[in-house]
Amino acid sequence: MRRFKVDSIKGSVAYLRGQEARHALKVLRLKKGDEIIVFDGEGKEYSAVIEAASPTSVKLKIVEEINVNRDSPLNSTLYMGLTNKLQKFELALQKVTELGVTRIVPVVCARSSTAQLVKNWSGKMRRWQEIVVNAAKQCGRSVLPELLEPVPLPEVEDDSDLKFVLWEKGGKSLKNYQDYVASSVSLLVGPEGGLEKGEIELLESKGFKPIYLGKRILRAETAAIAGVTLVQFIWGDLG
Repeated sequence: MRRFKVDSIKGSVAYLRGQEARHALKVLRLKKGDEIIVFDGEGKEYSAVIEAASPTSVKLKIVEEINVNRDSPLNSTLYMGLTNKLQKFELALQKVTELGVTRIVPVVCARSSTAQLVKNWSGKMRRWQEIVVNAAKQCGRSVLPELLEPVPLPEVEDDSDLKFVLWEKGGKSLKNYQDYVASSVSLLVGPEGGLEKGEIELLESKGFKPIYLGKRILRAETAAIAGVTLVQFIWGDLG
């Protein structure tokens, strides 16, 4: 059955609104009596039946709660350097949501020249939140990852058990840390062109350990996806 995100559930009643309602009615052509799956983004998931529909909302009757947990036990954070072509960042955003990351923090780095010109992120944040919701719907997650507004790299502060920064010019392999026990892991990935040496030094002073992913130079979005995959494989629930 199709999955949809609802904002709230009151008793046995819930509503699809906005983009979720349009997708159900205009794209999927769902109608009264059809069964769907809904989740609240905070861990609750239910089977539901469409009771009524208007052009802007769909009224649902909650049938029963579904006890399923597809979320990773690892508390993981991705700090993603904003790429100058934001479509690349958006691809990474989609894929790391599918991979089970807990928190996503866009970061404005020295080489994030396009992001440095942005004064108001509200429009982008709405689009990015929609990408996160759609990725969660697709992969079966019932808890949405937290998506924060972009921050300048010097303002990054983190208290995870392990903190890594990908750097193609040095560092260790993640294999060197695979015997460490950690319930929370953070990973920082730079934008196109990578991070400057001064940025690496600043992050090291904050406890981030430089790591590399091999001999090949990866695009920023590829590095983010590969890095989160490895982190989830070692400390999370992949594999």
